[in-house]
Amino acid sequence: MKTKYRRRRALAAVLAVAALAALAALIWLLVLLVRGIGSLGTPDMRTPKDVKAVVLASDWSSYFSTARTTEEQQAYLESTLDEAANLGANTVLLTGRVDDDPDQVLFRVKGKDLTVATAGAVTENDGFFSKFDPVNYLMKQARERDMQVALIATDDGGQPLAAGAALPEWLEKAAKDHKLALYGLDEASAAALDAAKAEAESQAAESGEEVEPEQPLLTYVGLTEGSEAPALLRKDGDAALLAAAWQLEEGRGMVLGELGSLLADGSDAAVALRFVSGEELPDVLAKDVPATLSIVTPATGATVYTENVYLIGTSDPAQPLTVNGQTVERTGEMGVWGILVPLNMGANDITAVQGETTVTISVTRSTYSGGGAGAARPDGSEAAAPGQKLRINTTLASLLEDYTNDDSILMTAYEGAVATVEKSVSFVRSGRRTYAYQLENGGYILAKDCELLDSSTPDAAFTGAGRTTEGNMEVFTLTGSGTPLYTHTWEGNELTLTFLSASFTGEMPADLGFGGATVTVEPTGEGGFSLHFVFNDADPLWGYHVRYTEDGTSQILLKHQPKRSDAETGPLTGVTVMLDPGHGGTDMGAVGSASEDFPQEKDLNLAEALAAKYRLEQLGATVLMTRADDTFPTLGERVEMLNDAAPDFFISVHHNSTNLDKDTDGLVGTECYWFYTEGKPLAQALVDRVTAATGREARGVFYNYFYVTRSNLCPAVLLETGFVSSPTEYQSCAGDLGLWAEGGAIAQAVLDCVPD
Repeated sequence: MKTKYRRRRALAAVLAVAALAALAALIWLLVLLVRGIGSLGTPDMRTPKDVKAVVLASDWSSYFSTARTTEEQQAYLESTLDEAANLGANTVLLTGRVDDDPDQVLFRVKGKDLTVATAGAVTENDGFFSKFDPVNYLMKQARERDMQVALIATDDGGQPLAAGAALPEWLEKAAKDHKLALYGLDEASAAALDAAKAEAESQAAESGEEVEPEQPLLTYVGLTEGSEAPALLRKDGDAALLAAAWQLEEGRGMVLGELGSLLADGSDAAVALRFVSGEELPDVLAKDVPATLSIVTPATGATVYTENVYLIGTSDPAQPLTVNGQTVERTGEMGVWGILVPLNMGANDITAVQGETTVTISVTRSTYSGGGAGAARPDGSEAAAPGQKLRINTTLASLLEDYTNDDSILMTAYEGAVATVEKSVSFVRSGRRTYAYQLENGGYILAKDCELLDSSTPDAAFTGAGRTTEGNMEVFTLTGSGTPLYTHTWEGNELTLTFLSASFTGEMPADLGFGGATVTVEPTGEGGFSLHFVFNDADPLWGYHVRYTEDGTSQILLKHQPKRSDAETGPLTGVTVMLDPGHGGTDMGAVGSASEDFPQEKDLNLAEALAAKYRLEQLGATVLMTRADDTFPTLGERVEMLNDAAPDFFISVHHNSTNLDKDTDGLVGTECYWFYTEGKPLAQALVDRVTAATGREARGVFYNYFYVTRSNLCPAVLLETGFVSSPTEYQSCAGDLGLWAEGGAIAQAVLDCVPD
């Protein structure tokens, strides 16, 4: 009996222990559920392309200190996820570190062998089993919001580690214990980041000042063996490139940036999300670069006058290529190549060979002889009598300070403008004898740009003006008749229009349609009058134009400044942009091809403009095109389209080139041209955005009197995106990623120039 009793007691003890163990296991399971441990690293709740992440960097982690209560930290974690979600993110990436201190990390991990697991990183005891764990609470709250948490592998300095690099022991254990996907850079991204740092160090050594390295387009990949975590693309502050890469590469998510920076200014992330919210990207370049052997320039039979000629051609990038027996090195994936070939006087045969394919062209080198000497022939123009009137009969002409210098432009004169001649000057221009006519204000108009009128033509005379509104313009129609030439000065909020050979005897409307604006009318000593407008910062002048009507009178157009919109359709809602793809039709543009099958400058211009149109419309803009196909509007027609449409921005899209008498592959970069100073900020924004998105050299912004930039209606510029004479840069310009990066950059530059 005693033995039996002892057995019962032993059995009861075993059962009690088992019950306690089961109870402990149940409690522990409940704790785990409360703490939120789960497999959140693999995005099984959404497809890889749906992953939109923000980074919670070490400055974010520094919030977790002994100075804050558990309740405060919980509220901080919840607000973090809410802020990330408001930015459009569904995933948060932890670096795990606190203030880049290698001895201070955010995680609680198991194992006494790890000494840096919790130093200063977590605080109060919130229960019987363990202290409060911010990571577990973050994961629990993320799951409740249908969000995810993952971990970025970093070194002791907080920099992302590359695949294959040795990982800190705490990091591997933290990822395992918390069941987090572990991310690092792929090899190409790590190499690009190292190169950017080296370039910044080199620049700093030269300048003596610290230089922040440019962040290249990065790809994060899962580091855990067998990980299903999708690759993530990252390019902070560059929505154009990030969106283009994301849309053109399958199966990747994206990183919008660091949470702290995005909370300070999340506009770039918002633009990126708008860009990626559209349908599949359309094809914008109608022609592909053929991967077959050809010499695209110069054409066979060409005559050149230089010692060397630079050949540009296409090839199969997978096969070796020789030209006249010399191996040709190629860059890029399209097989476009270039080589400088010396020429003998007379005929030269140049042969390119690839495999079984041979292409030969003949180029003749000759000695240039200029035109023969002799007296300049008259061009048919004639002198005007003093006081005789003239009318501008070209779309636009230049009022020059020095009639022998086309650079000395005082004012742009538009078709229909009438002025009075003070004197006529005969001179030789481009080998022909012609006339320049000096007007009453001292400026000169060339005979080629005008017609002389009957001496009885009267001066313009106005007795007042009426105001109407067209879109965001106030239109003042002058009462009376005449289309007088005018000059202008525009500085800050003050605009003065001075009309020549004209009178104004009435009054301008009291209400100009601009808040607080005023205008005064004053006669001038040259038999004209001036209108002096004063605006204010609350409702400033954006642009102006004088339009001559078919019934023989004049209108003054004053444009209001566009503003960013908070409409759901996008921040550029209500903004109109006119894009002008350069060249077209029979005008192939710069350094083109003897074959229409090869994308020429005109094709790249149109493709880039179409990509920009798509991106601008995603931001809500109304986009007009001077051409949408392979046609050629004349320069005059393009200017007329601008004046008729009165957009808020005008961008003429081009690609650059140079003479093919040298190795042109090293001549690269982006530049932009402006004429009136109002266009200079747009030019700078375009260069900044395009070079950031493409990695091209920023060559600068420059003054020049291109036909299409000579408008005061709106900022008007001519953009040279890249050099088609460089095989390397040409391939960037002709590739899908390059075209869409450029298009998005143009849209962002416009957004940069629209005031809040």
